[in-house]
Amino acid sequence: MIYIQLLESMALIAISAYIYNQSHVLKNMIKGELKFIDKIALIVFFSLLGIIGNYTGVNVEPYAMDNIRPMGSIQAGYIGLHDAIANTRPIAAIVAGYIGGPVFGVIVGIIAGTHRYFLGGFTALSCGVATLAEGLVGGLIKKLSKDEGFNLKKVFIGAVAAECCQMIIILILSRPFSSALKLVEIIAVPMILINSLGSVIFINIIKSAKEEYDRIGAIEAQRALNITKKTVNYMRKGLNEKTAKNVSEIIYEMTNADGIFIGDKNGFLAYSGISIHEEKLRQEIQKYNKSPDYKIIELQYDGKSMFFVCAPFKIPNSGFEGVLGLGVRLKKNINPYFIQFGKELSDLLSNQIELYKLNKLAKEASTAEFRALRAQIEPHFLFNALNTIASFCRTNPSKARELIIDLSNYFRQTLKRQEDFVYLKDEIEFIQSYLSIETARFGNRLQLIIDIPDEMMDEKVPVFVLQPIVENAIKHGILPKPEGGKVYLEAFFENDEIRFCITDTGVGMNEERLNEVLTKWPGIGLKNVNERLKLLYGEDHGLDIKTSVNNGTKISFLISMREVSSING
Repeated sequence: MIYIQLLESMALIAISAYIYNQSHVLKNMIKGELKFIDKIALIVFFSLLGIIGNYTGVNVEPYAMDNIRPMGSIQAGYIGLHDAIANTRPIAAIVAGYIGGPVFGVIVGIIAGTHRYFLGGFTALSCGVATLAEGLVGGLIKKLSKDEGFNLKKVFIGAVAAECCQMIIILILSRPFSSALKLVEIIAVPMILINSLGSVIFINIIKSAKEEYDRIGAIEAQRALNITKKTVNYMRKGLNEKTAKNVSEIIYEMTNADGIFIGDKNGFLAYSGISIHEEKLRQEIQKYNKSPDYKIIELQYDGKSMFFVCAPFKIPNSGFEGVLGLGVRLKKNINPYFIQFGKELSDLLSNQIELYKLNKLAKEASTAEFRALRAQIEPHFLFNALNTIASFCRTNPSKARELIIDLSNYFRQTLKRQEDFVYLKDEIEFIQSYLSIETARFGNRLQLIIDIPDEMMDEKVPVFVLQPIVENAIKHGILPKPEGGKVYLEAFFENDEIRFCITDTGVGMNEERLNEVLTKWPGIGLKNVNERLKLLYGEDHGLDIKTSVNNGTKISFLISMREVSSING
């Protein structure tokens, strides 16, 4: 029967689909990375498939002759079918159009259809034109589909529609019409069913391959994520021999690779795996670094070989920073999934290297800014102190001498405090040295009351944070008030943070002045402290100011002990 012979011919389609699945073109198509050469290969493959389908077609004449009775012209009509062929050529055009789009389908249709035309027969022209139309229909079905996956139902419907188009074209273009009609009666149903089924089988094989690729890809991606999760604590310290050794050991334990090496742009850093000739590996890495890219290098030693899939660490705006090598003893074990895993893992490790560099730059920038802010605060207090001493030089020289000693002690402590964080007890001592000078200015009009638990004194706080606020309270709160006032310095634990409160009983501010302070931050002291706190602990850790006229001002802020620990650690 014609069904059996067409099914036998369709076995070629299944074999072709398998071959196609093993090609790099399919892998690139799945990843959406079809290159120009891949597109050419796609056209050549399906065009050859269509041409082979012409040669494996079924001659329709014997099936027509089985039904012949001596009826003159009718018999002649059947005999006219001797050049008619039922074949699986349409599958190639339909599938090419569905995979690559209308343009691919039309090109394959033209090539396979032209070949069919030169084979001759009364259906030569109609079959050639029909093949082009089938490729176009296959492409349009894909283009009109809203989903990006392979929809087998739509493939079947599209193939049925394409085959119906072929039957109509045969009836329109083939002559004599009686022979065309008889041909369609014989081949319509079997070709529509078999070729539609063949198209579905081909697409389903590709769909299964894509699903398997995605499944394995998801497993490899998860494995890469698990590895980077374990390596993050090492990579945050930068890429060096120690971190590279730890990371290579983790990768070796969590993969089926026979060896792992990591290098930087200067050369070899670390290797973990089966015993090899490390000196030769160092030489290979030096060669690799001259033209770093995704490539496979072969390490030969003691009559043995190790093949390394090399994936570079590339950082935006920085370029090549190093390389990850995944090694196997047998080259056949290097499959596309293994290569893709290496690329994904190197990308993730590159991100960790980039984060380390960014954190390092941010820390350096923050440290530079802290020093610049501190440099502004120190002269600010010096000028005030010198003015006070100058006034005592005229009225009380002995007191001036005492103040000079206090000021020298104050700046001696300042010169020793080059770090960005100090113990709270040292900061309090520093404030008391400062206060001894300020008391000379205000006498009994000024009192500083400190209420801080002893167990808090060994905690670390940012340097020059408390003194400017105390100074501000004295200068703008107490000094303008004729009878003077008090400044309270308090601290207490609040969850994993310390809250500091500096409260004065001075003149306070009205709402308009408070808004001006909060928006413009006039002066040096409070502005610098507010900026530093935000730089260290985040935008929500700036100064909180509450005040009212004649009721004084309260300034509070939080310092996170966890954040301080990490910065100093």
